[in-house]
Amino acid sequence: MLKVVHMSDAEDEILIQGLEMWCQVGVPDEELAVAQKLLVDVTMVASKPFQMLGDEIAATIDYAAVCLRLAEIAKAKPRRLIETLASDMVEVLLDEFRAQAATVQIRKFILEQTEYVGVRCHRKRETAAP
Repeated sequence: MLKVVHMSDAEDEILIQGLEMWCQVGVPDEELAVAQKLLVDVTMVASKPFQMLGDEIAATIDYAAVCLRLAEIAKAKPRRLIETLASDMVEVLLDEFRAQAATVQIRKFILEQTEYVGVRCHRKRETAAP
């Protein structure tokens, strides 16, 4: 028997994995001075479930546009913390792309003894009280 799951129980997600970008980010001035490679993973919840999109790009989130915009954000200015960059990116996904929820994970390859260090920022759109 097929179980129908309502949006309150599950959400359709759009994923972007391993988006490569170059950014000036770091605490020491020497690290901040040179752009370094970051990998960004993004999860977004659109305003409609997939079955309601009508196969129209305008009804969902254009992930190609998201990739370009996130790269612009990374290049826009140097930052000390990848936490700040992740927060800036999530806010753009909620505000400009109208995602209902968004998660940005950033991986940075700076410490020799680690595969990577990273952060994950998750936000949901605030809903107006009835």
